[in-house]
Amino acid sequence: MFKPLATRGLALLCCVLLALASLLPAPQPEVRLLSDGWGSSSFTDPNLCVDTSAGQAPRMVLISKTPAAADWQDRLALLAKYLLWGLLLPVFALAALFRISRRPFGTLSASFVAVGLLGIAPAWFQWTLNPGFVSLRQALGVWLVERWSPNESLFPLIDATALLIWLAGGVLLCGGATFVATWAAARLVRLDWRALARDLLPLAGVTLLLGLTMDSALYLRGEGAKLDWLPGLRASLLTLAVGASTWLGWRRMQTVGAGGTANRVLAGLLWLLPAALVALNGWLMFFHWTNRYHV
Repeated sequence: MFKPLATRGLALLCCVLLALASLLPAPQPEVRLLSDGWGSSSFTDPNLCVDTSAGQAPRMVLISKTPAAADWQDRLALLAKYLLWGLLLPVFALAALFRISRRPFGTLSASFVAVGLLGIAPAWFQWTLNPGFVSLRQALGVWLVERWSPNESLFPLIDATALLIWLAGGVLLCGGATFVATWAAARLVRLDWRALARDLLPLAGVTLLLGLTMDSALYLRGEGAKLDWLPGLRASLLTLAVGASTWLGWRRMQTVGAGGTANRVLAGLLWLLPAALVALNGWLMFFHWTNRYHV
């Protein structure tokens, strides 16, 4: 009785927050939920240059600027956005993954974990950060502009097409490699690959958790929170997930699987591939592609 009511209540809360985030005007980029007076107090106008004297470089004009302050609509829109995307979405995603883990693993569930959560999800989380996506988008834009006259309606098409190609690449490369490695390792030791795919759940869970909380980290930093502890936490979670998934799969292959020593060794090496892909993705996203807009 209590569980269905709680689920319905959370679903209703999500609908309300989604409606607020969609209907309220978008807040100014510099306003914050809890902090007033945000933003720089001056800026330079690139259209105004003043020559000082002969032989010296021109200097920019510094113009005064009033720091941003949020009104009640801004604060309400930010609150809905933070709660929906920064808190409830990660909680629901992990809860759904936990429910999947408690059920028998069929072909659909195993394929969803291997190809979806370890293929599409990493590609989606990193497309705004990966320099490769920028190169893909530019190459696609050049190719389309050479064949059609450039206009404003062409740019959304370029963005959408580049994103679809990027996600398809994530499915084929990361998801495909994870699926093939899991299937081949299970085949070598005469296991059902769907049972072995269950041991990918720690990797899928940490991928979802770290990816979905990237915006939460940005919200916290924007409010002035100190996040010096965050890299260490992310590294620890990645290490635990990689270690847990590797150990669970290796134990299953050794205790339940069959075959000779060579087959077991080769299966173990193949089983390292999904963990290596998750570790590489985590290092790139949270320790390599870091800048002022990503924490």
